[in-house]
Amino acid sequence: MKEFAVFWGCTIPTRFPFLEKSTRTVLDAFSLPYRDVDGFTCCPEKSLINNIDPTLWKLTAARNIAVADDEGVDVVSPCTGCVSNLSTVKKGLKTNPKEAEEVNAVLKKAGREFKGAADLTHLVPFFHDKIGIRKIKDLMKKDFKGMKIAVHYGCHMIRPSHALGADDPISPKKFDNLLAALGASPVKARNKLMCCGQGLDRVNQHDNALHLARIKLRELKSEGADALVVCCPSCFLQFDNNQFLMEKEGEKFGIPIIYFTELLGLAIGFTPEELAMNSHRVSVEPFIKKWEGRDTTEASEAIEEELSDAGVFGL
Repeated sequence: MKEFAVFWGCTIPTRFPFLEKSTRTVLDAFSLPYRDVDGFTCCPEKSLINNIDPTLWKLTAARNIAVADDEGVDVVSPCTGCVSNLSTVKKGLKTNPKEAEEVNAVLKKAGREFKGAADLTHLVPFFHDKIGIRKIKDLMKKDFKGMKIAVHYGCHMIRPSHALGADDPISPKKFDNLLAALGASPVKARNKLMCCGQGLDRVNQHDNALHLARIKLRELKSEGADALVVCCPSCFLQFDNNQFLMEKEGEKFGIPIIYFTELLGLAIGFTPEELAMNSHRVSVEPFIKKWEGRDTTEASEAIEEELSDAGVFGL
């Protein structure tokens, strides 16, 4: 596999370093050729920067891609927002030579040039497409059979589809396929593709942000979900931190929020302590206790059947 750089973004290193820990732990366990690259900055975040100064947004994203181009590496990120922003700018500049020329005229002053050669991928489609279900199952030590786990795609892993091309934006399957590979029983939530609402907090609409989170959490509680698995630090912030705030005010959901790399890390044999899962605001202890207390039978024919029904390829 070609060496790739991890684009951490801003939120994970500054607010959720334990998510960086679980990501590094899993990447190391799969012996993947990743490295850190000096020079990356904020992606930048779309809802604020693009609305204030679209030119600055494009220049910043183009510069980050140029850094990867100069290093000759592809980019994989555990942040869906970063991949979405970078991919949107890359697609726009690759299809608009005049705009790319204008951007490069500015980047030249900083000794950079946007070429758009670097491939940009989020961890979920990366593990689904590049690592593959079979490799994951080869490393898996303990499945999640019997655990009811909901998947939250969020907005940015599948949109804008014209720039990402990562999955079907209307009926995505890759995150579900990975969950099925780990043996979990998926929760069929009506609001599965609903926005988490965290972006509203950035524009001083905290009550509306909580309202959207509340809709999802209430549904998951009614469906008896053991956990919600996310793949975006903003979604994690919304469902973990804001759920904690709502529970402090008397609303009881008790839905543990687990990052994709944490779930994968547990499956391949790491302890919750090794993955720093005690750093969550909403305790994951009920999920871990139930998981550790059930039958430890390895992934079976039932999982194979579930994978087949989910349309997983390469089995």
